[in-house]
Amino acid sequence: MDLDIRGSLKLLNFFLQRKNEFRSFTICGGASLFLQGIVNRTTRDVDIVGEELDDLLKEAAVSVAGDLGLKSEWLNAEPKALSLDMKPGWEQRVFLIFEDTHLKVYSISRSDMIFSKFYAYCDRQKDMQDLISLKVTKEELFEAKEFTKLKDGNPLWPAHVEQQAKKLELRLKHE
Repeated sequence: MDLDIRGSLKLLNFFLQRKNEFRSFTICGGASLFLQGIVNRTTRDVDIVGEELDDLLKEAAVSVAGDLGLKSEWLNAEPKALSLDMKPGWEQRVFLIFEDTHLKVYSISRSDMIFSKFYAYCDRQKDMQDLISLKVTKEELFEAKEFTKLKDGNPLWPAHVEQQAKKLELRLKHE
């Protein structure tokens, strides 16, 4: 089932409000792109980067899932390891994307989003459309490509990254 991202976050806030608890976290991926108005499609989860879910957020996520008929893992901390792959200082580049009385949600920066989507695209083609929707510039693609080349020890990886960048460049119609 696709996720009503704003509605789910509002319900999460309501849960926190009833407990008189405040939380914040940083997201990446499709939910961030949706909240920014970059993509129209929704997603099945909200990907949290850089941190684990504490017990209260886990409880809140399960409660929201029950209320909305979602899978219990709709609030997904699996991408937390992405923070190890992004350029240092990513935490200082985040920006507020959703705020309510007891919940603040931040997004990774545009440059970190482009890197994370390009890195993922090198493994799974479905991320190409998000990169197109981001209207990645030639300079941004070059930066993401060069950084992505450093992320895998396989000697064939840099050539694969170059090939993926060329495919994307054709779709972006860079001169």
